[in-house]
Order: sequence, then C-alpha cells, then structure tokens
Amino acid sequence: MAMNEHREGPASDPYLYEELFEQSVDGIVLIANGRIFRANRALFELLGPAPEDVIGLSPIDLVHPEDRDAASGRIAALLREAPPEGSYVYRTLHRDGHTLWIEATSRLITWNGRKVLQVIARDLSEHRQVEGALRESETRFRDLFDSVPVGLFRTTPEGKIVDVNPALVEMLGYPDRETLMAIPARDVYVSSEVRDDLAERVQREEVIESLESLWRKHDGTALWVEETFRVVRNSEGKIDFFEGSARDISRRKSIAQALEREKALFEQLFAGSPEAVVLCDNDSRIIQANREFCRLFGYSEAEAVGEDVDRLIAPESNGLRSEAASITHRAACGEPTAVESIRRRRDGRLVHVSILGQPVLLEGEQVGVYGIYRDISDRKEAENALREAHTRVERLHEAAVLLEHAETLAGVYRNTIDAVERILGYSHCALDIVVDGHLLTVATSSETPKERFRRTPLEEAGVAGRAFASGETLILEDPDPAKLAETSSSIIRSLITTPIHDIGVFQAASDRQRAFSTADARFLETLLRHTSAAIERLRLEAALKEQATHDPLTGVFNRRYFNEVIERETLRATRYEHPIGLLMIDVNRFKEINDQHGHNVGDDVLLTIADVLQQTVRETDLVVRYGGDEFLVVLTETGEDANQVAERIRDSVRQNERLRELAGSMVTVSVGTTAWRPDSGTSIAHVLAQADERMYEEKNARRE
Repeated sequence: MAMNEHREGPASDPYLYEELFEQSVDGIVLIANGRIFRANRALFELLGPAPEDVIGLSPIDLVHPEDRDAASGRIAALLREAPPEGSYVYRTLHRDGHTLWIEATSRLITWNGRKVLQVIARDLSEHRQVEGALRESETRFRDLFDSVPVGLFRTTPEGKIVDVNPALVEMLGYPDRETLMAIPARDVYVSSEVRDDLAERVQREEVIESLESLWRKHDGTALWVEETFRVVRNSEGKIDFFEGSARDISRRKSIAQALEREKALFEQLFAGSPEAVVLCDNDSRIIQANREFCRLFGYSEAEAVGEDVDRLIAPESNGLRSEAASITHRAACGEPTAVESIRRRRDGRLVHVSILGQPVLLEGEQVGVYGIYRDISDRKEAENALREAHTRVERLHEAAVLLEHAETLAGVYRNTIDAVERILGYSHCALDIVVDGHLLTVATSSETPKERFRRTPLEEAGVAGRAFASGETLILEDPDPAKLAETSSSIIRSLITTPIHDIGVFQAASDRQRAFSTADARFLETLLRHTSAAIERLRLEAALKEQATHDPLTGVFNRRYFNEVIERETLRATRYEHPIGLLMIDVNRFKEINDQHGHNVGDDVLLTIADVLQQTVRETDLVVRYGGDEFLVVLTETGEDANQVAERIRDSVRQNERLRELAGSMVTVSVGTTAWRPDSGTSIAHVLAQADERMYEEKNARRE
C-alpha cells in the first residue's frame, strides 16, 4: 500500500470522493455533454429503476411529464458551459408510478480531469406530507367558519373585506362570496361614516359587542344587523385585521317599531310573538308575560305577574343584577336599550339572551316598559366554538413548531405531553414507545402517578397493545381494569388510546364518563402526526451521524472521524503532558483469504478482527478502520506501553475461535507501534508514517 494513498485529504483524494459518492444518502448523478453517465446507489433506491435505465438519459427525462415544460429552461441553463449553481424543486416519477417531490442542487466539479455537472437529489415527499397535514388543519377551521349560521367577516383596518362566510353572503343577498369581497367594507353600511367611526372606536376599545347598525343589501334595501366587532393583533401587538359577526335583527326592529305605532297591534304581537316579551310598569313589576317568555325562563304567567323582573330572572353574581336594574331604569326614563347579557331560568340554568328594553307610551305619556328577550345561546356557542377552534389551531401550530425544532427525543416527548395538557386539558396521560417488543413509558403529565412509568410486553399491554396493532384510536367508557396495563390507583371511567404510527401509543384517562370526544381524537391524531415526524427526524439524524463517523462494515470509527478528533486529542495530551500511543494494524494474506474463501468470508474476518480490537483495548481508546484491511488503534491517556498492547492483539487474533472457523491459521496481523509525545516536536502525520513503516517491516519479515 503506497503511503500517499493514505495521506491525501478529502479534497484531493479521488477514492474518498468515490466512497462519499456511493455512501451518500442523497441521490447523485454526473452529467457530461447533456447526458447522465454516472449515478450512485441512492438514486436508484430513490427512483426505483435499474442502472441501465438511467445512464445515457437527459436530465429532463427524470422530470415528471407535467413539469417538463416549466423545467426545460432551467435544465438547459444547467447544461451550458458555465451553469449557475443553486437548487430547485420538481416532481419525478418512481418506477412503480407514484410521484416524488425532489430538491435538486447542482454545481460544476472536476472529475477525472474534466468539468462535469454534479446534481444532488433529495427526497422532499415527507416534507410535503407535513405541509398537507397543516393544510388539512386549515381546511377544518375553514369548514367550521363556513358552517356557522351567523354572518362572519374579516376586514383590514383600511376597509378591505378579506373574508366572509356563506351565512353573511346569504344575509346580504349577494350572488357569491367574491362579489361581496370586491366592495369596500364602508359600502356595506347605509352610512359609510358609521364604518369609519367604528374602525376608530374598536382600535381604542379592542372589542365592541351588540352594536346595532343599518346595513345595505346587494339589491339596495336596508337591514338592521346586530354585530360584534373586535381587533385581532399579532404577536408584536400590531393589528392584523378586524373580525366580527353580524346577525339580521330587522325583524326585531320591525316588531319594536310596530309596538310603538299601534297599541292594538302591540297586544296581538305580544301574545303570539316568537320572542320572549314581558310588559312591566315603571317600577319594574311584571304586568304581563307572553308564552315565549314563560317557556324561556320556566315560569307560568301567574308566577311571573307582580314580580320584579330583575329579581326574577337576573342572577346576583358578576354584577348582572345591577346591570339588569340599569337597563330597566333607563327604559323607565324613556331611553330605549339593547344589550346582550345572561339571565337565569327558574331551574337555575343560565342562558345567553339579547335584550331590548323599550318605553311604552299611551297618548304621549309613558305608562310602562316592555322587554324583549331572545335566546342567543346557540349563537354564543358557535362563536365560542369558533374562538376555541381558532385557539386550538394556533396552539397546534405552536406545538408543531416546537416539535419541529426539538433537538432531543426527550424534548419531543415532553413537548407532546405539554401540548396535550395545555390544549386539551388532559391531566392524566402518558406516552409509551415500543422498544424490543415492549411498551416503555417515556413521559407523563403533571398529575400522573410515578408508578405509571412501566415496561410492558406488547402482548400484555391490553388496550394500548390493541390500539398499536390496529393503528386506530380507541375511546372506551368504564373499561375493564383487567384489560388495562395501568398501575394507577384512581378509577378510570373514560380512556382514549391513540397509536403514534409504528413508534408507540399515547393514552389519557379520566375519572369522568364521556370525557373524550371524537373531535378530541381527531385533534390528538393530528398532534401525534407531528410527534411521529419529529421522532423519525431525530432518529434519522442519529443514524446519519452514526453513518458519517463509523465504518458501515465493522462498526468501528472511520478515517474521517479519526481526522476530526486527532487534533482535539493532541491538544488534550499537551495540556495533561501524556503521550498518545498509535498502533497500525494490517491483516496478513488478506488477498489470499478473499481469493480462497470469497469476499463474504473476508468481510467476516474484518468484522471479527474489529471486535477483537475493541475487546482488547480500553473503552477510552479509539479503534479506526483506516482503509481496506488496515486498522488503527489510538491509545489515549496511555500509561501502557504500545508494544504490550500490540502483543495482546497478536495473541487475541491467533487464539480467536471465530477467525479459525473462517480461514484457519491464515488469519494473523502485523502491528506497527509508535507514540506521539507533546515535547517531541513531530507531527501526528510523521508518527503515523513511522507506525506504518514498522507495520510493513513486520509484514515483510513474515514473508521471508
């Protein structure tokens, strides 16, 4: 073995380039004269074809047929004499027919003395799947937005309409969403100045609720709406947009106006009104209550008449009693009032209502007040559901970002548990990972007992094992304790178990029945997809790091790793004034072993010798496959003579039963030893050369 073959750096060593070319996890092709003349193994594994199906093709032949027109100009530029370096994304087809997204990076390199184009292709399909998962979350949010029966809208502070739901389009009579969004927001109002004043006011107050405004429909007719208007700010406190809800209250306005115009019509409408209507004197005592009022609040008319309306239906908590008294007082003073608030039924249940308080005039004199109540609980629930869904989506995005940037598996596990506790409110949950056929608990929530940490065979894992095997989320009520791999002393009334791809399972338990919904399950599945992606990413990174520093055949360190750490070891040896022992080891007659027994036996010989070396030296010492059948042992912090270690290695190789089974007595090694000392004034390269020479001297002596 020539010395310069061992000493060339990566930039000048063609053999090193060949090794990197073939071992790269990314696909690589070399192009000359517009044709592919070389491709590595990773490319064939990525695309699926045999080598003969790729060599000789034009790069454009690898592009998806639908993308070729768009990519032809870029590829033509790359094939010029001086192509631009850079990367781009395109689709290609696997041999089995499915589509792959590829990121291609190109540059000119020198290969065998000529300039060729090198293109590195990286599979982006998994990244595209993650983007699809995020789009799916956005779609669910849009479905909820579009299905709410209340008109919803978003506008910029300047007055551009950026989003509306179908209910608002229908309420205003526009043919479609695009036509409504094309007009300025101020044109929706009968008086455009109202919208300008509203934009200024909401920036001061942040939220405006129960605002009644006169809007203009598409056909030019006016309608009254009850709108909620609020500011949405970004993380920096700046306004992103205004959003709100609008409800057509034209009918309520018409009823109120009709009651004021005609007393007879008032009585007729009062009795059969679909709204809850109550007539009071100027002291707030109920004179008359209609059927809807009695139904809504659970009192008979006889029970209601004569009672103070505020004491009857306004709860004392949260200042609602005083708020109600203020409304009736203003109406008694002749001031119409419209608000949204909360009132109490006879059974104690609270309901959200919109309230209109209006004075009653008889021949110009106020004789009482009436109140109209409408149950808006459904609308409030829809608004709350919309806000909750929006909050969940935002928090899911935050959790996805944390998982995407987690640097350790422990961080992924902890971030997953924290996200579930924060978003879904689960206080008893655990994350288990499958290891060697067992479920191993790796993280639990804050209130989960420590005894929940366990290692359970999959076949004994009950519901958890069943969910993992089926790949489906299971929600159980009053589960049989005998079928649970649980050690918690608390009673489990509800259980949700969700598999994490082929990685493990997530479980949450509650002492309440029906604690988990199908919506919870869908949300949990979405979050755990991000968890799975993060775990697989970290596992892949660990595997790539292992591949970058270790020899794939023997598992010992490779030459690249030795070059990275030897400088650090020499600095440490200098600091602590101790030598570094170096042993260059070569397998004798290795070519004969390959020729007589085959390359598979030769590989087994190298693997066994690597094991012998690792068992012979200390854990702190480095065993390196230096090239071919050569190994290098680095004795760090050594107080032991390198020659003694060399003799142990020779003896261990001669006495190894596995080596005898493979090639009999043919397997021996030659060892060249030396040591580098901080005060020697020589370089590591020089000392390595000495060890190499002594190894060859021993090898040649054996031949004589």
